[in-house]
Amino acid sequence: MRIFILVLLLALSIDAQGDALKFSHELSSKILNENVRVTVKLPASYQANQHKSYPVFYMLDDGFNTDLVDSMIKRLHISNGANEHIVVGVNTTNRLRDFAPTINLDPRGPVGEGGGADRFLDYMESELMPYIDKNYQSSQYKVIAGHSIAGLFVVHGFHSRPDLFQAHLAFSPAVWWGARETVSAAQQYIIKGASVGSFLYMNIGAEGGEMRQVYDAFTQTILRNRSSDLILKLDVFANESHDFTLAAGLYNSLKALHKYQQHKGI
Repeated sequence: MRIFILVLLLALSIDAQGDALKFSHELSSKILNENVRVTVKLPASYQANQHKSYPVFYMLDDGFNTDLVDSMIKRLHISNGANEHIVVGVNTTNRLRDFAPTINLDPRGPVGEGGGADRFLDYMESELMPYIDKNYQSSQYKVIAGHSIAGLFVVHGFHSRPDLFQAHLAFSPAVWWGARETVSAAQQYIIKGASVGSFLYMNIGAEGGEMRQVYDAFTQTILRNRSSDLILKLDVFANESHDFTLAAGLYNSLKALHKYQQHKGI
């Protein structure tokens, strides 16, 4: 709980100029066949640095998640604990459809839901990211983050399109989903020993049962088989519920990401 309170205090300490650096866009997606709202939050130095490019942090499940990430990055940057980022809040009209890679057939879950993650990755790669790159001072360094089923989406992107993002943050990823096809595919990707060359953060809270078993098996596979150029950071928050693992892990994940980016010269 102390970590959760610290995250909130850091986020709330940011000055009021943030609203002036926040923009909303309603984009028409041909891939998704619907309009999608996008939130963009700019770094404090953005307006004074017209020739500087910034890494982009794509936060799934826009709203408070985007505000929290943006505030934390800004606060850490003041103390030289994070690089400035353009933070993009990614919305969806149906998160199970768009974030779950496979259709769930397990009667214990929402039967028939999911299966649209690849299409949503197509949307991000072919429509959203080019829009951000065209209209904002973005660099080629991209981060993606998500919680729960959105965390599973992050894991899916990590193994299925390893060059699309250079850093992946998955908070309590729903690795139990369906018949565990996503986590199995990610394990096979790791076991093949391909050069990954990226940053992966994952955490888990007080979740138990099958979710914890699948998660633990997945992390052990990564620890035993990862390539030397995959930087891995794992956290366990045994006293935090599933709903709080994003807030609890945000500070650690951003500090570890900053260290990785410094090493890479970002």
